[in-house]
Amino acid sequence: MNENLSSSEKKIVVLGGGTAGWLSAFLLQDFCRQHQLSAKVTVIESSKIPVIGVGEGTTAIFKTFLDSFGLEETEFLRETRGTIKYGIRHKDWRKLGHHYDGPIDDPHFLIPPAGEDGFEYLNSYCVAAGRSVSEAHLFQILLSKGLAPVKAQKDQLVPNHPFLHAYHIDNALVGKYLLKKSKGIRIVDGVVEEALRDSETGHIQSLKMDDGDQIEGDFFIDCSGFRRILIDKTLGNEWVDYSAELPVNRAMPFFLDHDKSKEIPSYTLAWAQKSGWMWQIPTQDRLGCGYVYCDQFCSPEEAQGEIESVLGHSIEPRQDLRFQVGRLKDSWRSNCVAVGLSAGFLEPLEATSIHSTLVQLILFAKEYLSAALNGDYSGRADFNQRIAHQFDDFRTFLNIHYRSERRDTPFWEFVQKECLGNDSKELLEKWRQSLPMRQDFEPFLSGLPHVETQLYFPVLDGLGLLSQGIARQEMSNRNLKRQAQEELKQLHSKYLEMTQGSLGHREYLSRISA
Repeated sequence: MNENLSSSEKKIVVLGGGTAGWLSAFLLQDFCRQHQLSAKVTVIESSKIPVIGVGEGTTAIFKTFLDSFGLEETEFLRETRGTIKYGIRHKDWRKLGHHYDGPIDDPHFLIPPAGEDGFEYLNSYCVAAGRSVSEAHLFQILLSKGLAPVKAQKDQLVPNHPFLHAYHIDNALVGKYLLKKSKGIRIVDGVVEEALRDSETGHIQSLKMDDGDQIEGDFFIDCSGFRRILIDKTLGNEWVDYSAELPVNRAMPFFLDHDKSKEIPSYTLAWAQKSGWMWQIPTQDRLGCGYVYCDQFCSPEEAQGEIESVLGHSIEPRQDLRFQVGRLKDSWRSNCVAVGLSAGFLEPLEATSIHSTLVQLILFAKEYLSAALNGDYSGRADFNQRIAHQFDDFRTFLNIHYRSERRDTPFWEFVQKECLGNDSKELLEKWRQSLPMRQDFEPFLSGLPHVETQLYFPVLDGLGLLSQGIARQEMSNRNLKRQAQEELKQLHSKYLEMTQGSLGHREYLSRISA
């Protein structure tokens, strides 16, 4: 690099080396390299701050991330002790003894929706026929049968589906994996004591470390999690509280051993309890679990007792965490963008954390980074509005999960009477009169994946919130019943062919880890 280019090199400083921090470093460095932006990325992480790997789920966008960087899935799973995720099983949400699945593939990828308005007639037919919409999904078969995403063919493992699946991961190991794969990224091990700002502009100039060193930067990415060291403590911000709609505010994580006699699940279990819900996320070595609950109705001691009663044995809680559900008013302030938990936090029900992190980063890099590195922050208001919209949409999606038939505990009575948000009311009223349509969702993320019909249909159907009569009327008006029957029959035949010879999930993980 010549001297002139070096002197104009911009410095991007990422504070925090967890999953969000390393995803930020990877994506921003790659964008700068691809677009000939002269920039150096520095990640500040501290070996003094431990990461508890209690298990986390991704959405399918994470596979896109791996593929785009040439990171092999088998190596990723081997080194992070990860597993395959095809969706989420919601147990006891609608009523006790009932469960429904939310597979994350989209059958309309194989059979396009009908008409100019993109009517999703496969989903609509299932609702009209009183069948679960998950019946149209290949991933429903894979997760129900415990199959891997590959089949053995002439001594080779080949993919058995054209969709994007997701992963269950140990987030502590993911950070280490991404660190190992990083190239050309400067790494600083230390604790930030103070952020130093320009007296005239207020922009952050450097970060003073605990060893006295100063890390200078032109632009900063705050991935410091709930501490929000830069975006809030340094630059000041306002908090938008979601607790009126999502009242759970504590989590008690713990580990469980796998049942060696059973297949390793290829789905996240979200199991509704008396005062919240329990997650179970399978990694290769164990189940990362936790009880997410509302302490207005349940103390930590009662939470532990309830889980032990449900499981039939004692547990050893890793800790008991308090959290606030909501977002910052502005995820971009001055010359700093907050990513991941620093920008906001939603209860971990639908793997929104890593998904929103990747979307925030891709959107920022594609549309704002180049200008921001040159001191042009004119896109701040637009970016903040779009990210706020993303968080608000996720809040509404999660809020609707609680629209249940349950009234069996004070918590479930409370959420039914007090916690339905205005946006949720408007959507549910609309979907009482017509089925969800793609035009019900505003395209504000430049085509990046977001919560739309693909995710809403299984949840609304599983909770009994879609009208069979309306679905029948829609299918009749469009004269699509016979076509849907035939298409669904052909899909099932195609799915059978695609999955024939597939490895079991445990066998696949064992092979790639050997």
